[in-house]
Amino acid sequence: MAGTPRFDRDHVLRVSAQAFADRGYEGASISHLVSATGLLRGSLYGAFGSKAELFRYAYLHATGHTPHDDDLVLDLTVVALRERAAHDPTVAARTREVLTSLHQRTGSASDVIFSRLLRRAGVAPDPSPRRPDPQGGNIG
Repeated sequence: MAGTPRFDRDHVLRVSAQAFADRGYEGASISHLVSATGLLRGSLYGAFGSKAELFRYAYLHATGHTPHDDDLVLDLTVVALRERAAHDPTVAARTREVLTSLHQRTGSASDVIFSRLLRRAGVAPDPSPRRPDPQGGNIG
């Protein structure tokens, strides 16, 4: 049937979300997205219209199907905050929802996101810091 997409939309949105999370919006080129999804460039544009639309759909899909404290969602939210929310009201609205959900569950969305950024950078502090021992050693 002409005009009927012949691909798994959920799969395309999942791998696109991962590409955006890994590379950022600007860093995920159309060529990279074509390679990641396995779609032809024309099929990608035909199904999603633009890279901005693909990001929007991938972000909405990920945040609608995955807990908001999941690393993928946190990484996409950072990308949304840094590169897309100011230009896209739908992304901005979903970002507010994710941040509100994180805040309600954890008490501090900013702490959760900051912790994720530190883990991703490989500089996260030891999750169970040792307390100093009054005798000069460490207490585990």
